[in-house]
Amino acid sequence: MEDKRTLSEVVPLLVAALVCDVAVADPTTGKKNLIGIFHTVFAERFPTKRPMTLYMKVADARGYYEFEARYVQVESGRTLASAKGSIQAPDRLGSTDLYIPFPPLPIPAEGQYEFQVWANSRFLGSISLDARPRPRPERA
Repeated sequence: MEDKRTLSEVVPLLVAALVCDVAVADPTTGKKNLIGIFHTVFAERFPTKRPMTLYMKVADARGYYEFEARYVQVESGRTLASAKGSIQAPDRLGSTDLYIPFPPLPIPAEGQYEFQVWANSRFLGSISLDARPRPRPERA
């Protein structure tokens, strides 16, 4: 088995990336529970902030990985936040998952945002998030 501190040269495949309110592991089974999966944030006004959790699942991985999730405003290309996590993947034939909770993230304006996923400084993929004004209820 590879040393935990030596970064793996194997580039993993990002199988899933989901944004949710909360992700928790069941202490008995280890199963991940994702609560409130979404791809659109509705706000009364901008700028605003919202806590989010990014869940990721990778396959074809073996060894130690340091992950970075960058939260980017697509229109400007600005990275508004980032967070890190790590995994030890024992077997390329299996899959490994992790989740990274973010504190309230800034949403400066209506538009598209994305979480970019990096493992050992290699880009694996991204997931988009739309920010829109909350629809006003129609009056009768």
